[in-house]
Amino acid sequence: QQQENLDEAESFPSLNHRDAFLVLRTMCKLSMRTLPDTNTPNTTGGLQSSGSNTMWDGGTKDAQTRDEGQVSLSPREPSMATTQAMNSALESKILALELLLYVLQNTDMSGGFLLHSGPQFQYAIRNYLCVSLLKNCTSNNKAVVNLSLRLFVPLIHNFRFHLKTEIEAFVTNVFFVILDSKNSTMEHKIRVAILFEEICSDPTTLAEIFLNYDCDLSAVDLFHRIVNTLSRVAKTDEPVKSHFVAGAGATRMEKMRKEQRELRLYAMRALKQVLASLHHSFVDFGSNNNNTNGNACIEMDESFEVNSTHSSPTRAAVAPTESKTSPSSESGKKTLVQIYDSKKKRRQEEAEAVLRFNRKPSAGIAYAAKCGHLDADSPVEVAKYLLKNKDVLEKTQIGEYLGREAEYQNGFSLRVLHAYVNMLDFKDLLFDDAIRYYLSGFRLPGEAQKIDRIMEKFAERYTIQNPTVFPTADAAFILAFSVIMLNTDLHNPAIKEERRMTKEGFIRNNRGICDGQDLPEELLTSLFDRIQSDPISLKEDDEARERVGEKKGGSVAGTLPSALSPAVLFSSHYDEIDRARETNFQKERDQIVRTTETLLKRKRHHSIDPGKSHRHYHGKLRSSVKFVQTVDTGLRDEYVVPMFDVTWAPALAAFSTAMESANGTMGSLINIATDEELALAAENAAETTEVCLSGIRLAVCTAGLCGNDTARDAFMLALVSFSQLGTGALLEHRHVRCVQSLLTLGRDDGELLGNTWEHVFRALSEINRFHQVFHSMARVDRAAAAAEDRRKRRLEAQARRREERERRRLAAQSQDDSTGGLSADDSIESEASDTDSEEFTDDEPYFYDKSMDKQEVDEANARVIYEAIPESLIDAIYQRSSSLSGPAINEFIFQLCRVSRMEISGYGGHVGSDANAVDLTQVHYRQQHTLLGSSSHGRTDQLHNQPDIYNLQKLVEVTHYNMDSRPRLVFTEIWAPVAAHLTSTALHENAAVAMYAVDSFRQLSFQYLQREELGVFEFQSRFLKPLETVMSRSSHVTTKELLLNCVERIILMFGTAEDGAEGAASVSPTRTNARHVGTLRSGWRPVLSVIGLAGHDEDKGVATSGFKILTNQIRQCLSTDKKGDGEKTQAGLLISERFVDLVDSLMMYVTGPHEDISTAAIDQLVVLSSFLADEKYELPVIKRRPSAMASSPSEISEARFDSNDENNQELELWWPILLGLSRSVGDKRSAVRRKSLGALFDIINGHFLPQQKGEEEATKDAIESSGSCNPRHGDMQTLQLIFRGVLTPILDNAESDTDLSSNPPIPPDFTRFITKAPLPPSLDAVQTSWLETTFDPFMDGCIAVCMNSIEIFKDDMLIEEVFALLNSCLLSDSGVLAVRGLRRLQGLITNVLNEETITDDTYATTCHMLRRCLLVRGLNATVLKSGSSSSPTAGEKTGRQMASEAVTEFISEESFFGDRRYIGSNAIEVIETLLSSERALDLRWRLFLVKGLGRAVKEWELAGDLLDSQAPSNCEDIRGPPHYHENALFGRQAIIKYMHKMTESDLYANRAHEVQGLLEEQTQSLLVAFIQTEKLVQRKSTANGVTRLMMLSDLVKDLINIYGSVDDEYLIQMDWLGALLDSYVQSLDPSIQDAVQLIIDRLLNVGEPEGGDVVESANDDHHKAENDVLLAPIEKKVADNDHQKAANEILLPPVEKKVADV
Repeated sequence: QQQENLDEAESFPSLNHRDAFLVLRTMCKLSMRTLPDTNTPNTTGGLQSSGSNTMWDGGTKDAQTRDEGQVSLSPREPSMATTQAMNSALESKILALELLLYVLQNTDMSGGFLLHSGPQFQYAIRNYLCVSLLKNCTSNNKAVVNLSLRLFVPLIHNFRFHLKTEIEAFVTNVFFVILDSKNSTMEHKIRVAILFEEICSDPTTLAEIFLNYDCDLSAVDLFHRIVNTLSRVAKTDEPVKSHFVAGAGATRMEKMRKEQRELRLYAMRALKQVLASLHHSFVDFGSNNNNTNGNACIEMDESFEVNSTHSSPTRAAVAPTESKTSPSSESGKKTLVQIYDSKKKRRQEEAEAVLRFNRKPSAGIAYAAKCGHLDADSPVEVAKYLLKNKDVLEKTQIGEYLGREAEYQNGFSLRVLHAYVNMLDFKDLLFDDAIRYYLSGFRLPGEAQKIDRIMEKFAERYTIQNPTVFPTADAAFILAFSVIMLNTDLHNPAIKEERRMTKEGFIRNNRGICDGQDLPEELLTSLFDRIQSDPISLKEDDEARERVGEKKGGSVAGTLPSALSPAVLFSSHYDEIDRARETNFQKERDQIVRTTETLLKRKRHHSIDPGKSHRHYHGKLRSSVKFVQTVDTGLRDEYVVPMFDVTWAPALAAFSTAMESANGTMGSLINIATDEELALAAENAAETTEVCLSGIRLAVCTAGLCGNDTARDAFMLALVSFSQLGTGALLEHRHVRCVQSLLTLGRDDGELLGNTWEHVFRALSEINRFHQVFHSMARVDRAAAAAEDRRKRRLEAQARRREERERRRLAAQSQDDSTGGLSADDSIESEASDTDSEEFTDDEPYFYDKSMDKQEVDEANARVIYEAIPESLIDAIYQRSSSLSGPAINEFIFQLCRVSRMEISGYGGHVGSDANAVDLTQVHYRQQHTLLGSSSHGRTDQLHNQPDIYNLQKLVEVTHYNMDSRPRLVFTEIWAPVAAHLTSTALHENAAVAMYAVDSFRQLSFQYLQREELGVFEFQSRFLKPLETVMSRSSHVTTKELLLNCVERIILMFGTAEDGAEGAASVSPTRTNARHVGTLRSGWRPVLSVIGLAGHDEDKGVATSGFKILTNQIRQCLSTDKKGDGEKTQAGLLISERFVDLVDSLMMYVTGPHEDISTAAIDQLVVLSSFLADEKYELPVIKRRPSAMASSPSEISEARFDSNDENNQELELWWPILLGLSRSVGDKRSAVRRKSLGALFDIINGHFLPQQKGEEEATKDAIESSGSCNPRHGDMQTLQLIFRGVLTPILDNAESDTDLSSNPPIPPDFTRFITKAPLPPSLDAVQTSWLETTFDPFMDGCIAVCMNSIEIFKDDMLIEEVFALLNSCLLSDSGVLAVRGLRRLQGLITNVLNEETITDDTYATTCHMLRRCLLVRGLNATVLKSGSSSSPTAGEKTGRQMASEAVTEFISEESFFGDRRYIGSNAIEVIETLLSSERALDLRWRLFLVKGLGRAVKEWELAGDLLDSQAPSNCEDIRGPPHYHENALFGRQAIIKYMHKMTESDLYANRAHEVQGLLEEQTQSLLVAFIQTEKLVQRKSTANGVTRLMMLSDLVKDLINIYGSVDDEYLIQMDWLGALLDSYVQSLDPSIQDAVQLIIDRLLNVGEPEGGDVVESANDDHHKAENDVLLAPIEKKVADNDHQKAANEILLPPVEKKVADV
């Protein structure tokens, strides 16, 4: 019927198609013919009876084939007919396979071949050709296997689109099994490895395998398994006997080792092909797979159902589908790579779930449910999960979980057990086979109850599916339990043989279990026999027993006996082993074929009959498995990244194993192998090395393309490790090849190396060391050869002399026979001279110690490396750096700097550390090498103990290569790490290394500055910036001198022509590169900074050299006679464009440590200031003047604005000079201070103050100065800025210099009764202090500028600035400075300023400044308020606490600012001077000063009381500033003097009322102070208190005398005086009481006007009330007679701790 269907015309496109189909089917069937088995090994024939007779299309083999499969010939007497039949069958099989291979290899399958061939052709490929390959690829015939595997290559290349299921079946069930089998021949495995190599050599095929299997959630990870299997095979190492094996065993062992090496080699070649295909996919993408459909990817859901709608490779077939599956069709779709990622994530989750399940089943199930793999609440889902993953889960845990009791998790585990058993199919299975199948998924637990539950459910299920075997489920349950017991009894090694159960005992134990009836005896007997012959066990247990048996047996391949056994001497023993292995593999082949056929039938049960129509075929095809092509995905190389992630780790493991052992040739093989085997092994090792190195290089490149830094680092590190550089080991060929591969990677693939450049540079450093050792050896060899020649000539001369002496001796002997014999002394002397001549002399060669094994190894390695690594290869690595991309060159430079830094620093070791104890074979071996150390010039230690700078040299070369070839923006990024490294190297402690780094800067600078720079950029400044760091931080004078020389050369070569005209004569007679003159633009700034930093150097030679360079440049610039745009002369480029930088450089010399250079630098600043002031020169920063032709108002305003802007810019040029001189005024050297101060005021007076003119001209200039045309060199606003920004900061220097000054003076009439004057400081310190030498000249200069400005500009604006300077002095923390400021203020008011200049505002400012000087710092309002208040109430606790804190703070500050007490006494003297001055000081300012003084006196007394309360009891003879009580007493004396003056003159002024108030206030204050002091002395008498009381009493007497001297007519107007004196009449001093009583009596006796009684009564009441208010607090405390206690209660609440400092 099938044949009839095939003959129908409409079933094929044409008759040719039908004929082709029939021929193809015939050849396939012919290739499947079964061969007879001769049972003879290594014959051309063999029995191939594996597989069933049923074809995949449902047909059966013909009768002839079945008969051939039953032929059995005797191996001893084979008949001729049988042999001929066997040979013809084999020949026909081979011929058919060759024809098929030829057809597939020579047929063009491209285009629409498969599309137009019809469905029958595809059917034949699936159901005939694939079956043929399955039958033949497991054959025991080598030719058949070879052809079959070769056929698979074109099959997978051309027909993989239709064979997705078949490919998976072949690879997983056939090829993997063959590679993993222990019984398959090594040649068979090698053929499979070659097959994988050919498959992996096609990038498209490999990519589509990954996309269709690894990216399919329902398929196996085929690509992943291929890579891991190849890696495992490449690492396989069969056990090799370490002792000698003789006879046939030796030959066999040699063959096994050879085959094993070949297998590993082919597996590594396959892995290399995988990496090559991945690399090809990146590099050459698009050459074969051009996708122009515009879709970014083909979308598919996670079930992989819409991968493609047609299996044809043509574009026309998939175009309609692509339009339907565009990326925007459904958001739920995923790309292939995304599916792979999700699949990978799922695999990780599954692995984690397995780990958790193996620890605790419930935890694993919960985690799997959390990840969405199952429904943890469904017993069916959990049962499916356990059944599906039974091979990966721990079967003991599965058994424990299924056997749990009903109470566990509310019976959930029991429901899972029922669902698990219901999923199994036991139909038509024998009872013991059903048990085996049931127990294959888990291990029975140990508890009987659990076993009972598990087997009970099994019996129920088996009885339901097989109702005819057992009448009830109970019988099946009992028998199942009995079978388990029987299996344990028969196969437990702990049970003795005589105690094992017998067949009769088993039958007897199972009687009556079937409702009282017996089971058939045949059933029980067969069960016993099968259990006895084949125990029930898990596959894992069987494999474990095999592994244990192999380890215990110690035989070759698991079956060979010990090498000492006599059996190994005979070949028959190995023949038996081969036959046993072949028999076992025959079983495996049968299992392979059966398993594969079953798998394919199950997956392809929807296959199409070839007789169906085309329409029916296409309808079926849509439901079949789809295959995705790379052209359909729309992907470029996105899939390569996950493919490489899968590949790199297994590949690295395989390559590392092979490189370490040289593919099994290292170790004990040398002791047991023959010379022939060693030669073959060496060839294999060399080939393996090449394969591994090629694979490593491909892996590194692919990792760089993928961005997988981890993989790239791992491969590069492995490559460096295999090179053995720096380990001291003797380098072999494979090690040298690793070095060559490493350098080749750096030369050809440097773009992809990234941070692994470090390994390349360290290897290059080691190679350079080897080259140096080799050159040293060559020099020594040449010297040894020359010494040997000299030695030979010397020996020849000695022989000639010896012969001459012998001849003379014989002649003399004949002559001396008559004289008595030879002289003994002459003979001895001759012998001694001969002996001396034979000793070693100085020109003998030095022979190093041959016992140094490490040295010999190092020298041998040096020879090998020198011959293998040419210099051209090394140079190419650095030269090609200019072709690297931006990121690549940045990494290149960074790693080169890093390695160079390690090289110079000795790899991080500090002095005295173990890191400096370098082994002879390490990088720094050349420093200790005997050959390098044998120098006769005495420079050995100095030369060879220098750090290695090889990489530093190469860094400079690389910078040269990239400087001109890259844009400046790109080169700036490159220069940053280079500059940092060169800077750190230039600061190295070794002077030679530092000088080399500076010289490298010089070379690079010369090259960089040859490129012109636009004015808006500052690339040169950034490039030369590191020179500043080197100059400022270097500790070597030679380095600084070299750097200055470098800077001078830069100026000479790249400065302007006029800049180097004179300097060229001192350096070079001619300028070598005239075309580069003037290219130095922004680089002037760092150049000048370097020159300026030389001025700070302690070495005077360095400073002198730098200053000479700078002064030469200034002189050359100013001597240039070059006209600018206008008529004015333009200075040189340095001054015209870099004036500010030039001034900054000079200022560094001014502040430098060398006084003579500092003063000379100040002279240069004066020269520059003269240049700025000279109007014949253009301004350094050239600005165009406003046009004189401006006519419109807008143009005039613009011109005015430009003019003002020009003045601002001019001031910016002056400012660095002025500010620099201002700072230098604070120099510690008095000569520099004087020079700077004089220069500063000379510049201000000479260039910012116009020359003094006549009155008319001055008036005219003043009028013009108020307009828009300001003078070029200054005006009042400019002078004001100078005062504020230049002169005022000078006073900051006085603050830091007051400690060296003399003590502040005090008024001559000042009385010290508490303290003593401090000891004066040393005279030298006082003479050199800033205040003593500079303050007065500075203030004189400021005042002179102010007075000149008043005369010239007729404006007193600067008076305010002078007062601001003085005010800064008065507010200073330094008492010395404040006192000097007071004296200068007094002199300014009384002597300098005339009455025309002084205004009321001037007096107001002065009075306020003086009153501010009288204040006590730190005595705030809180303290004053607490001091004047009564005892606080309960609601004022917070106020008391605040007052206590304020007092504590005030006392602590007094220990730091005590010098300010000098200010009070001097301020009193100044005020007294002003009050007594004849100047027209208004009365209100006089009263203002006296009131301020009176208030200050009260504060001083309060402050004195506070200090006394915290002072120790023994505080006599205190040396220091005046006490507050002393100042207060001095102030009261001044007030009494002025009160006396007021009573004489000011009393009758217009402000008599204010004068009366002042008299009343000061009188009351003095009397209160006197009464308080008197009470204190009465309570506690001290010397200071008594003295103070006496002085106060004198003041009170003077006050009473003043009032006594007033006329009666005026005394009566002091209506307040009587009441006030009456209140204080209780004084204990009788003289005071009498004087007071006289005044009171006088007041009572004075005549009064009419109505005086009423007035007097009113006044009495008024004064009484006033006294009650004013004196109540004081009288209350005086009454207590405890002033100290009152002060403590009011002012100082209990303080637990004295504050001695801040």
